[in-house]
Amino acid sequence: MKLIDKKIQRVALINPNFITKSITDKFALPALGLEYIAAKILDLANVKIINGKVRNLSISQIMRELIDFKPDVVGISCCYTIGISFALKIAKESKKQGYLTVLGGWHPSFDYSEILKYPFVDIIVRGEGEITFREIIENKDLENIKGISYKRNGTLFNNPDRSLIKDLDELPFPARSLRHKKSYFQAFQMPIDVIETSRGCPHRCIFCNIHLFYRGTYRTKSPERVIKELKIISYQNQHKNVFIVDDNFTANIKRVEKICDRIIEEGIQLDFICQSRIDVIKKNPQVIKKMAKAGFWLFFLGIESFNQKALNNIQKKVQFKDILEAIEILHDNDILIIGSLLVGSKLDEKEEDINQMIKIVKKLRIDFPLYSIMTPLPGTQFRQHLIEKNCEISQNWSEYNFTTAVNPLNNLSKEKVEQLLSKAYYYGYFDRGWRDTMLRIYKRKGIRLFLNPRNLHAMRDIMSFFRDIRRMKHNKDSISIQPIRFN
Repeated sequence: MKLIDKKIQRVALINPNFITKSITDKFALPALGLEYIAAKILDLANVKIINGKVRNLSISQIMRELIDFKPDVVGISCCYTIGISFALKIAKESKKQGYLTVLGGWHPSFDYSEILKYPFVDIIVRGEGEITFREIIENKDLENIKGISYKRNGTLFNNPDRSLIKDLDELPFPARSLRHKKSYFQAFQMPIDVIETSRGCPHRCIFCNIHLFYRGTYRTKSPERVIKELKIISYQNQHKNVFIVDDNFTANIKRVEKICDRIIEEGIQLDFICQSRIDVIKKNPQVIKKMAKAGFWLFFLGIESFNQKALNNIQKKVQFKDILEAIEILHDNDILIIGSLLVGSKLDEKEEDINQMIKIVKKLRIDFPLYSIMTPLPGTQFRQHLIEKNCEISQNWSEYNFTTAVNPLNNLSKEKVEQLLSKAYYYGYFDRGWRDTMLRIYKRKGIRLFLNPRNLHAMRDIMSFFRDIRRMKHNKDSISIQPIRFN
């Protein structure tokens, strides 16, 4: 059975628009995953990428572009559970126009049986999509395409999984040429591009489904491949920020050191942002120093909790003292920290636990705390644990935005959890000093950042987020900030 009785000539790839209610909502990042998919089929079809998130497009605006383009196939990416409702609306409207619909990404990969029940969804691509989607566009018989789920005469079929790509260096460079000409990609209004240098994570945190999506593997691109792509980005714009989207860039620290050596040797002048782990930083202070020299200035750091019981519960495999040392190492190298912190990291969490976290964040001067409510995403061990305990879990995917509590805790209602999240954000951004953070920014970015004419837009974005914080309930609940001593 073929998907369509003609040659597929035009393919539209869509990144849905969705709101997470986080400070990162104001970031505008390229749809790198779709650019990889596109690069793999450019020899087969005319491809159009519609980044609805970056361009803030409504359903009707996306449909107008689709109708003008007249695609044979509409591919819709959904890597965030909160985005599935928007993705399904696009699929529904696309089907009305007679387009074939294919959904892929993290959420469809974990919830494919439920999503395929919708009559306007034709195929689900499970897992990595480059090779699988190419075979779909080649119009191979569906029963012979590994890694897809589909319907035939109302019956659901789940083909065997496709093996993961062994050599990531064999992937073509992402199709950056398909980016919308008027799109401005930015984080805090600083120009930004993105690059992927590895896939997967060797760790098993219970709230995360990344290691499940990649079946417990961690694969890397060679330093040579990474440098080639960085040169392409550098030629386009010196001093641009580059966000390395790897879920754990520093998992192989020897490889990181080789990449840094090459960046320095080649004189590549880019400013890097990456995601890392506490234990790696603590064990490798000299490599962190080299990373700073190579241009790394901002780390997304998964702290999650300062409570040892909570850290053990989520299988973070770090100690409280490790967190202290890692933060000190980063700050000693003038590297700024966006620290990820979880409200509700253990089911028996109490209000005093959150208050203690607020105090410690202030004491440690984490530059930008990024609070979220621990959320039972599809496929995660945390979700399975709640199901086994017969806990009440919201089935409304639009609530899975990390600021809405979708399950109660043993000692805290969902409403109280949301109030404590508001309180944490209030004290993380209002009741604090900014001198050290601003000094680090100046040291790493120089006066050119402060002279950026887009700073006004950045301040507007930040103030908009702050206004949202102020609107949250009980954000001015008083807590006593007592001196904290760390042994």
